[in-house]
Amino acid sequence: MEGAYSDRYSFIGEWYDNQASLIRRFNIFYFPTDDTLEMYDLKIRKIFVRRVKVDGIKLENFYIGATLYILGRLIKIIDFACEDTKRRLQKDMQVAFCIIKPVPLNIMGKILTFLHDHNLRVTKMKMAEMTHDDINYIFRSMLTDPTFPFLSEFLGGKMVCGLELVGKDAVAHCNRVVGDNDPLKAEPGTIRALYGLDPVRNCVYCSPTSESSFEDLEYFFPPPPLRSVRLRLTATLSNCTLCVIKPHAIREGKLGAAIERIDEGGFNITALNMYIVENINAAEFYEVYKGIVPEYKGMVEELSSGPCVAMEIVSRDKSLNSAVEFRKIVGPCDPEIARLLRPNTMRALLGNTKVQNAVHCSDLPEDGLLEVEYFFKILDL
Repeated sequence: MEGAYSDRYSFIGEWYDNQASLIRRFNIFYFPTDDTLEMYDLKIRKIFVRRVKVDGIKLENFYIGATLYILGRLIKIIDFACEDTKRRLQKDMQVAFCIIKPVPLNIMGKILTFLHDHNLRVTKMKMAEMTHDDINYIFRSMLTDPTFPFLSEFLGGKMVCGLELVGKDAVAHCNRVVGDNDPLKAEPGTIRALYGLDPVRNCVYCSPTSESSFEDLEYFFPPPPLRSVRLRLTATLSNCTLCVIKPHAIREGKLGAAIERIDEGGFNITALNMYIVENINAAEFYEVYKGIVPEYKGMVEELSSGPCVAMEIVSRDKSLNSAVEFRKIVGPCDPEIARLLRPNTMRALLGNTKVQNAVHCSDLPEDGLLEVEYFFKILDL
């Protein structure tokens, strides 16, 4: 599609219309010259959304399997709508699947920063406990490998972090930056060479092909009906508090640094999931600030501007109140004030403004559990 249409990309998107209880399918046209998009309803053959700019949506957000928040609707991109778009974007917007195996929290943070620095964006993320059935499926390419029984024992019943990664030629690139299965044979500077111990405790697993990546992503991040039975979220809902790494901080590659700081502060992450929070839910979540803080509207817009990562945080010292202690390492709401008064806090180190202050945490001790339940029970539905 050249000439008049060479300045646009086209995709097929699906939206589940709750009111009508049906899936509606659209052509979504994206115009990179001015970051606008248009939606055309394929069933009734009419323009559904006229050409408009949607904050936070860029070309990099469009890949197969992506979920976009467009004017109050969660739209899933399921395919390219034309060969030209496919030809131009397929390699640049490839998805890969990888698992961060059980590693110390600070190493997990370093791995996430490494992936971001090597142009692999995290677009889905979840912490889950693996059963032996899960291990047999995800590691099916290794079933005959002599290390598999040890791997199965190492991972069984343990917490891992599954990731969807997007980037140019992502599957080959991911396997390249992870390095050889045996850390002693891995290229210097690769993840396994830097942080791996042996062929079982080698930090990261990557799906070997594009096909297995899609299958593994479907398995690890199942659709809603299967979420309650397979690789469930791991919230303990006990002496906990909520931490949300905001969308701007995810885009800026600060997630890994935030996790390292959580570890240094003496806390464990007992549950983790990446969410796209709809505007209506963001407004509900922040409702206690409405009419009280002038940044309320900006806070709602920031939380719904892209993927965020929510975590259940628990103090390693069981005698301490997790919500009270965690608030101390997050720091004052305004990063400028934090940098003056509490320079080692998360907002001082990672925040930009009062709205883009990198981290949300529960304000009051009694809110910790309620906010964890909001994300890990209500939003997950």
